[in-house]
Amino acid sequence: GRGAKPPSEEVRLLDLGEVSPLRSQALYHGLAESMEEESPDTIVLCRPSAPYFCVGYHQSPRAELDLAWCRENGYPVFQRRIGGGTVFLDRNQLFYQCIFHRSRAPFDVASIYRRFLTPPVRVLQALGLAAALEGVNEIEVGGRRIAGTGGGQIGQAVVVTGNILFDFDYHAMARAWRVPSSEFRRLAEDGLRRHRATLRGELSGHPPEAEIRRRLVEVYAAALGRPVIPGRLTPSEEVAVRREERRLARLGEAGRGGRRRAGLKVTHRVWVHEWRGRVAGRRTRVTARVADGRIEELVVGGAALDREEAERRIVRLVNRTARDG
Repeated sequence: GRGAKPPSEEVRLLDLGEVSPLRSQALYHGLAESMEEESPDTIVLCRPSAPYFCVGYHQSPRAELDLAWCRENGYPVFQRRIGGGTVFLDRNQLFYQCIFHRSRAPFDVASIYRRFLTPPVRVLQALGLAAALEGVNEIEVGGRRIAGTGGGQIGQAVVVTGNILFDFDYHAMARAWRVPSSEFRRLAEDGLRRHRATLRGELSGHPPEAEIRRRLVEVYAAALGRPVIPGRLTPSEEVAVRREERRLARLGEAGRGGRRRAGLKVTHRVWVHEWRGRVAGRRTRVTARVADGRIEELVVGGAALDREEAERRIVRLVNRTARDG
């Protein structure tokens, strides 16, 4: 290679509009796989033409999702090669994908996220929302999550992806989760509705997508100190993206290994936990939604447990889960 490009050189913009669910994931995988030091740093803007679910690199699709329900309802399931949680994605979301050579990205994880997620935060602020970057990589408005984000390294590339939620199908996300009980699902869906935000919910009339795309490009250029110039995929990149489409489709819902944590993460602040055991010889279940370390809602099934004892069992479970990582 010729060595790292100086930071003043342009960043390529691929503003692709609507693409297939498969391509919406394969784009950044293929661009990252084919990246070398002389390759252009790239920002992709796109949205998927149909809904699907995507699980993170460290997760197991079969542990996270009710795959039979996803199949019956026509939702593809893919597993990406970067971190983050299980997400429901559809055309009500605008994706931004940053694929930069590792020599032109910050070294530590927190700085990587700060560099590439601060521009979307500023766009939301310009729309009049109290947006902020919280917990390393969570974009929130008034304490409510308004974006899904993920990141990692693929080949020589640092990748950060995120979305701007125009609207969100809370019911589909909650229904697809693999959960131990109906009460657990109810608490999870209610948690989504309470603790997630969308442009539709926050703004009386949200601006057109074209304006948000334009603002994103302007703010990225200003934040990076580099011009962001429209471009296109090279023939070799197109080959790499198609290869990733085949790989993602082949892997599909089978996914790779990984394990489900005890408890379900609604946002980095909000989890749903369930304790099961016997009390006075009877099967008992305690289900709780915990927000910022406080029990927000608690349901007891089976043997009668007073609130204090039920809370004690959930707190012990939460602490043990935290210890086990």
